[in-house]
Amino acid sequence: MSADERHDREQALARLERENELLRAELAEARALLAHPTASHTIHGLLTMVVQLDDEGRVVYINSATEAHIRRKRHEVYRQPLHSVDRTRLGVGYLHLLYQQSLKEGREISTEQSYPDPLSGELRFVQVTVSPLENGTQILIEDQSRFKQMEGMFKRYVSPKVIDRLLASGVDYNVPERYELTVLFADLRGFTRLCTRLAPEDVKRIIDRFLGVMTKIIIDADATVDKFVGDEVMALFGAPIRVPDHVTKALNVALAMQEAHKLVMEEWRGSGLENPPGLGVGINTGEMIVGNIGSPLRMDYTALGHEVNLAARLCSQAKAGEILIGPYSFSLARKYLENHPNAMSRSVKFRSTQEIFVKGIDAPVNPISVVAVR
Repeated sequence: MSADERHDREQALARLERENELLRAELAEARALLAHPTASHTIHGLLTMVVQLDDEGRVVYINSATEAHIRRKRHEVYRQPLHSVDRTRLGVGYLHLLYQQSLKEGREISTEQSYPDPLSGELRFVQVTVSPLENGTQILIEDQSRFKQMEGMFKRYVSPKVIDRLLASGVDYNVPERYELTVLFADLRGFTRLCTRLAPEDVKRIIDRFLGVMTKIIIDADATVDKFVGDEVMALFGAPIRVPDHVTKALNVALAMQEAHKLVMEEWRGSGLENPPGLGVGINTGEMIVGNIGSPLRMDYTALGHEVNLAARLCSQAKAGEILIGPYSFSLARKYLENHPNAMSRSVKFRSTQEIFVKGIDAPVNPISVVAVR
């Protein structure tokens, strides 16, 4: 066998191996679809459009998502130039431009683009990646719309790493659910009265500083900032990411809030504010409805239910510098701390307080005061 014949044979074997790899990928995709018949809108791999080219820039494979997008079957474009599939909603010739750039620079090219969905009119966000391979090029068009939607929904509430965990979970957080979590309310004592003797600009400066400090503490703890109502901040623990230690996380945040607020009050005193307002915190645990709730004009991720109302009432009962928690929160915290004694950032004591009656709740409540040990 001549050298040319050996070369031709090796080239043919290499092409056959590439085609076998593509067939195996196609089979794996089909098996995934059969195993999850409704997964075409949820499995990441099936939302990704794949185009593979040989070393001459001809199409050797497109996946099902690409077929659906360009409305052509893979056998119709097999061994055709890239322009045969370069008719995506990103614009005719867009993929070819990135392909040429990748060839010229000899490296992977990645860009983010968007286009209006032809059915809904909503923007779809995609990441296009052109990667040189040993015997050709691969183009991936990955749907990032869920990430962008999740980021838009939660970026005001949680840290970026929590958003990553939300995406990995695959849960639809637009659908409200009922489950157990802990909610915290914190607000300033006597703030309304303080507002009557301050200029609006001073009120804004005080509230911005207060809410900024409290928000950072909540987000740094991987908890969720639910909402602000005037000088009140509401936070969720155990939602949207469920965690077993949601009660102790809430207690640690409450302690950090009180410590940080002492420093903020010193700042206010230094700026001439007499008798700066102290901070009261209320915490409660129980089953709540949590999710994206509202109307088509305004939706917010929040929690609703009796246990949420009780947390708000405990907050209103707490004195400046005090943390009040519900009886069930205390029970869960004590049980968790028996097995995880280092879960608290500081040593604390739990003290019973007087029975109270709170608005909207018929039965009396026996709140527990949480006191940091010096």
